[in-house]
Amino acid sequence: MESIDVHFHVVPPRFVDAVRRGTFAEAVELQRDGDAERMVYHAPPDVVLEPGTTLPRHLYDEQLILGALDRRGLDAAALGPSPEEFYYWAPPALGARIAAVQNDGMAELARSHPDRLVGLATLPMQDPAQAAAELTRAVTELGLRGAEICTHVNGRDLDDAGLRPVYAGAERLGVPLFLHPQNWGDMRRFEAYALWNLAGFPFETALAASRLILGGVFEEFPRLRVILAHGGGYLPYQVGRLDHGYAVRREVSERLPRRPSEYLTNLYCDSLTHNGMSLRFLLDRMGDDHVVIGSDYPFNMGDERPVESVRAQRLPPRTEAKVLAKNLAGLLGLG
Repeated sequence: MESIDVHFHVVPPRFVDAVRRGTFAEAVELQRDGDAERMVYHAPPDVVLEPGTTLPRHLYDEQLILGALDRRGLDAAALGPSPEEFYYWAPPALGARIAAVQNDGMAELARSHPDRLVGLATLPMQDPAQAAAELTRAVTELGLRGAEICTHVNGRDLDDAGLRPVYAGAERLGVPLFLHPQNWGDMRRFEAYALWNLAGFPFETALAASRLILGGVFEEFPRLRVILAHGGGYLPYQVGRLDHGYAVRREVSERLPRRPSEYLTNLYCDSLTHNGMSLRFLLDRMGDDHVVIGSDYPFNMGDERPVESVRAQRLPPRTEAKVLAKNLAGLLGLG
């Protein structure tokens, strides 16, 4: 494989069929909207969900998914859920059932085209013990290569001590966690100009990654590997501010034995920066062995030519090969 994408959203056909049958009607249903189908979520009123949640065929039709890989110049992709498909707001038992069906479906997709599709699990993070167990099942029984999780769990930040079983499981299994943002809380200042996505998502990623670092998660789990979406959000650009805070703020330094930037070795970022200068900075800041391709298929905020975006930087051949495939292949344990 010469090019592998880590940021590729799908909804497994098995899960779509289950929703159509009403299997999870207390949480989600499909409704016909003209010629389109729409996912209708029965989430609590304080849960922030993506607007306009249609279910186009290219999210679940494998032939359309394979065609999308071809058009993007990709040999393979790691498939993961869209952020609205995390269902952390569902009761724990229901959330576990939903995650299991999604993961069974993701494994079916990966098995149908093993040379091109790799599966990432989703986890019922509202119950960390069940999430850790599902991660183990997904990796050891289904053959999935990691998991995609949100930047928070219903507003519960990722440095929360209760989430440690998930990190321990990922470290023990040797699989990465792909961190995808979803907004939370008061969104009034993000409503205009699509700022909920344009600024809200990079902010969410920077906040979550900062809490993983400052909260001591990487100190406790030194072999845990986390991949950040959207070029790492704002974190790579402002990690120097965390280091300065470590030098002058006791509430930061008393918790960590090392500067925050020294934990960047646990973090990887996808290439989705939409700007060549930003991508070159990302490579300088994170190192060329800590950047992987991300296209954000199939959404309009993605990059339809992610391989070309990397090649346009005219990187040294060894660096280009790392970013296009070798880094992610190593993280996912691909031969």
